[in-house]
Amino acid sequence: MASVDVTTTVAARPAPIAPAPGELMPVTSRVAPSSALVVAVHGEMDATTCPLLHERLIAHVRSTRHLILDLAGVSFFGAAGLTVLVVVREAALLADCRLCVVARTRPVRLSLMITGLVDVLDLHTDVTEALVCPDLPAGARLVDPRQPGDLR
Repeated sequence: MASVDVTTTVAARPAPIAPAPGELMPVTSRVAPSSALVVAVHGEMDATTCPLLHERLIAHVRSTRHLILDLAGVSFFGAAGLTVLVVVREAALLADCRLCVVARTRPVRLSLMITGLVDVLDLHTDVTEALVCPDLPAGARLVDPRQPGDLR
């Protein structure tokens, strides 16, 4: 499994939440000027890393009205990651919390396309777009989430 060094920060970059012992997936969170909570995930989303992420996201869903889950730093996206997205989406619906998912990398987008979750989740190509998410009409997310043109 890959490990990401998050000890170096630049200017206003959010500081990582201190990882628990043995945690392989750094997660950062910050409150945006629009009051949305932006949670950025880095590394691998698999059966080892997802249980703690699941707990954190459920807690965030209960404490905010707009949660942006930024998966731009995810290098591996397994079935456990898909499960987390589905469960957190359901919790967000119940809590009346708007969940926006930033998905622009190949590992994340391909998994979402294959499973059909591109039609269920509110997907965006970057955090800036997701920050204005509540103001966008339904269906104004990715132009065509099935087009791999911007996949890295």
